Amino acid sequence: MGRRGEASGQEAFVRHGGRSCCGWRYRVNIGRFGCGKVMIMFSGIPLLCSLVLTLGISTEDADAARQIVQATGVRGGLVVHVGCGDGRLTAALRVDDGYLVHGLDADPANVDVARQHVAQMDLAGLVAIDRLLSGHLPHVDNLVQLLIVEDTSLVSAEEMNRVLAPGGVAYVKSDTAWIKTTKPWPDTIDGQWTHYLRGPDNNAVARDEVVGPPRHIQWLAAPRWTRNHHTLNSVSSSVTADGRLFYIADESSPANIHLPARWMVTARDAFSGVTLWKRPMLSWIDHQHRFRSGPAQAPRLLVVSSDRLYLPLELGGPVSALDTATGEVVARYPETVNAEEIILVGDVLLVLVGTPEAEHAFVHPVPRKAPRPRNQKALIAVDTVTGQTLWRWSPEGHPVPKTLAADGTRVYVAVGRGAACLDLGSGELQWRYGQTASEVRGGINFGENTLVVSQGVVLFTVGRELLAVCADEGTELWRREAGSGFHAPPDVLVIDDLVWHKVDYYADSNPPVATHPKIEALDLRTGEVRVSDPIADQVKSAGHHYRCYRAKATQRFLIAGKRGVEMIDMVGEQHSRNNWVRGACQYGVLPANGLLYVPPHSCGCYMETMLHGYWAFAAEQTAMADAKVRAAEGSALEEGPAYGQVSPPELASVEAWPTYRGDPVRRGVADTVVPVELQQAWQTHLGGRLTQPVVAEGWVVLADVDSGIVYGLDETSGQVRWRHVAGGRVDSPPTIHQGMVLFGSADGRVTNLRLSDGQLVWRFLAAPADLRIVALDRLESPWPVHGSVMILDDIAYFSAGRSSWLDEGIFLYGLDPVTGRVIHSSHYQSRHPEFTRKEDLPEQRDHERFEQNVADFKTLEHPDHSDAFSMAAGSISDVLVSDGRDVFLHHRRFNAALEKQPELSRHLFSTSSLLDDAENHRSHWVLGTGDFSRIPVAYSWIVNSRDGRRGQATISVPTGLMMAFDDQAVWGIQRPEAHQASVGEYLLFKMANRPLATDEPSLPDFRPEPPRDYLYRVALPARGRALIQSGEHLLIAVMPTDIPDDDPHAAYEGRLGGAVLVCAERDGQVLAQYPLDSPAVWDGMAAANGRLYIATVEGTVVCLAHDDRNGSSGQ
Repeated sequence: MGRRGEASGQEAFVRHGGRSCCGWRYRVNIGRFGCGKVMIMFSGIPLLCSLVLTLGISTEDADAARQIVQATGVRGGLVVHVGCGDGRLTAALRVDDGYLVHGLDADPANVDVARQHVAQMDLAGLVAIDRLLSGHLPHVDNLVQLLIVEDTSLVSAEEMNRVLAPGGVAYVKSDTAWIKTTKPWPDTIDGQWTHYLRGPDNNAVARDEVVGPPRHIQWLAAPRWTRNHHTLNSVSSSVTADGRLFYIADESSPANIHLPARWMVTARDAFSGVTLWKRPMLSWIDHQHRFRSGPAQAPRLLVVSSDRLYLPLELGGPVSALDTATGEVVARYPETVNAEEIILVGDVLLVLVGTPEAEHAFVHPVPRKAPRPRNQKALIAVDTVTGQTLWRWSPEGHPVPKTLAADGTRVYVAVGRGAACLDLGSGELQWRYGQTASEVRGGINFGENTLVVSQGVVLFTVGRELLAVCADEGTELWRREAGSGFHAPPDVLVIDDLVWHKVDYYADSNPPVATHPKIEALDLRTGEVRVSDPIADQVKSAGHHYRCYRAKATQRFLIAGKRGVEMIDMVGEQHSRNNWVRGACQYGVLPANGLLYVPPHSCGCYMETMLHGYWAFAAEQTAMADAKVRAAEGSALEEGPAYGQVSPPELASVEAWPTYRGDPVRRGVADTVVPVELQQAWQTHLGGRLTQPVVAEGWVVLADVDSGIVYGLDETSGQVRWRHVAGGRVDSPPTIHQGMVLFGSADGRVTNLRLSDGQLVWRFLAAPADLRIVALDRLESPWPVHGSVMILDDIAYFSAGRSSWLDEGIFLYGLDPVTGRVIHSSHYQSRHPEFTRKEDLPEQRDHERFEQNVADFKTLEHPDHSDAFSMAAGSISDVLVSDGRDVFLHHRRFNAALEKQPELSRHLFSTSSLLDDAENHRSHWVLGTGDFSRIPVAYSWIVNSRDGRRGQATISVPTGLMMAFDDQAVWGIQRPEAHQASVGEYLLFKMANRPLATDEPSLPDFRPEPPRDYLYRVALPARGRALIQSGEHLLIAVMPTDIPDDDPHAAYEGRLGGAVLVCAERDGQVLAQYPLDSPAVWDGMAAANGRLYIATVEGTVVCLAHDDRNGSSGQ
């Protein structure tokens, strides 16, 4: 990445010549508490000149693209070009990294030409090309920011309006003129969640009639995980305005908690999730601060208006105003140094500051080492237009965190055990209530208090009481017992004239409790109970605790956080329990723009079904039904020019590695012996993020994941013989079978190519409809197919979908690999629980309790069968695995005919995904049944404990970061169990194993047994990234775990190289070591015909073969 700049306040800009070729700029600066940080900014239209020079885009196409972007005023997001032709203008429309482009054409010949052009421009994936069918756009609702239509006959106005996001632009050619139409913002969608709790009044209720239970994916973004469950959450805050979403997150690797944080403020298109720009924080809150202890200020330091984003860009720094479209700093407010909280009322910025340091700075290692001074507070009002300070107020007492609020004329804040009111224009004190002259707090407060102002009433908590005070006079209206959150402020949500509280009520919800909990709504003016609703006890799973964040709401739904996302319908009966998704610790979720935004987390519950990443969910998708009808009417199978023209190999490959991890069981065991003495036979640079290679029939085949390009290389020389551009990401390696290459892609299809020349044999639409969403800044189907197609008994098995709970579930197929004919199929969809209000619920004594876990009537009767930590129903998607007979989707078992089986059995699976390379401390590979039911705590507490047990529950099966196994043994790489975090330490182990017998009893993976026996466990001197067992040897690809002061992330980004270790299988001792210029990608090795093949981080394939020179050995 760019060169390092000058230090201490000096700003240096350098151009970036990276793979995107779109001129990122880097700013390097040194914060008070941190080392140098790098700014990534996407500079916009002026970069067209750079694009022309770098990509070879013609001046004519570049000029046309520039004119379109300027005429429409669109500043990033998803651009769709209908009638893309040869794709040259389409490629030019990606004017910078803030744009994702989709070209569509009705002519399949144009599609092929355009895909090849885009690939030659090194833009495959960033610019996608697909066929336009029947005038229907293949996008979910409200996804597109700019729709360019070359011919009005290609698509109807109604269809254009459906796919355009609110505020999106249709640019339609009519004869020789272009007509611009902007989609109006619907009254039913609330696009303004500008503060942590929506607005400056702290009333976290969206005026949104479209947000509902999460049933469809709108978009998915990184990071997949936050860094660690036991430290400060990696997402500080998230806000949205005018079609853009902003958040502060630590993007440093979860693989080592000792890596310094990499805090970034990110802007995304709110409807598609496309990254618009990123900007580093020069320093921020200590990422190793203890979890569930705040600091309370973290979510209160990000506020947005229609054109400006307000935040401090460093710990203790002044508030800056950024242009929301570009991320450029447009103003700084020097008097707001040490900002602790921010709210915005019109053009007035209200900033609570601390002296001599911001309160949340005291958790940082640098000031924490010094004696802590007395922290004093002041409230400053700044005119954001002129930059002038309007007034400053220094309270006698100590303002309570998370309670600063305002309406249009007054400012309110809880002080001590009371509250104060100021005039917004002058800062003059209007009234005080209660004891405001309290002592300065001695500790860092997580935020145990709430203050909300609504309709002339100020609601705030003092201890366990909720008080209502007249906003005009400061006189008490009423008081009642307040609810309590779990390490979070109590919920106070005002909807119309009702005050909803006790939404997330019991701090510890484990039974026994005296009565069934009820959500209460109080009269705003009198405090009388107007609603006492028992529905919560049906909707919320028993056991464990509430999430440690505030509840949110729309005008229809209360959005609670017990075991996931629970939605209480206050109007009808559309209640919803969604334990398969949950919000970010200390922040929660965000309902706005007709969507439910759910930031990432590091939770270890519900490994069967839990989603990871930053998700945006829709409740309804009108596109779904129509698209499914069109798919059903058409043929899912497309025959290519090589259909029926494939000749099987004359000799079968005996020592091959033809599929992901070598075979359908995914053992990671080679059928060849790779010698100890190795030397490089060849290397071929392909670029991009590569999959594991597969090797068979004289070929090496692998894919560039993000571009969707599949490569065929000569096994002997490494020369590229052909390449094929797929319609979406290819996330794992293809499978070589009988002269064919089969692979799935994220556009919901499976492709079969002729191995000899890469020609298309057939292509099959596995998704139930040909639709697109955006995932990780690429266009994908809601039902992507993993790259690895599993061949079992000459049937090609694969699945399409992400979760059995989303978008009507997961679709499984077994096809004839030669003809593409469907032999078996299955639809796996989980049934959401349904609820109605009733008083005659089972008694609490009917619960079964297992320490923190509880199973009650809901666990037994409801279709999700959820206890506090596991869900017997449902599954997430992963690469399919076999035990030699059956087919496994994650933990769920199907027979060869794809009929779901009631019993689970042993196989390899991951608690997140076998393809997950993040190394979060709550992700593990497991060789077990996947039965995690009735465990006393979240599974990771047990697996990561010192002896792998908690009370009577012991992890009784092999687990690790990655493993290889045969019928006698399991070899693997683990983190030391003594650490409940990833700290850059690794162990190599061996355990005894037994064959995967199909008739063995189905046992849970956690049982009351003695701890597992290891044949050996030895320290691994580096970070293991790939593991293969070959004869008497273990082949391990490693990378260093160094954290250099001058470039702390270099090793974890692969810039310090790597190595291959050859270890003795019997005892783990290192026999030889071979350096690599770049380390292997996750699980990125294959062994065949006595050779080792490695896909590296820098995009190179390396082949190591026997070194037959005399006396040669590893270095």
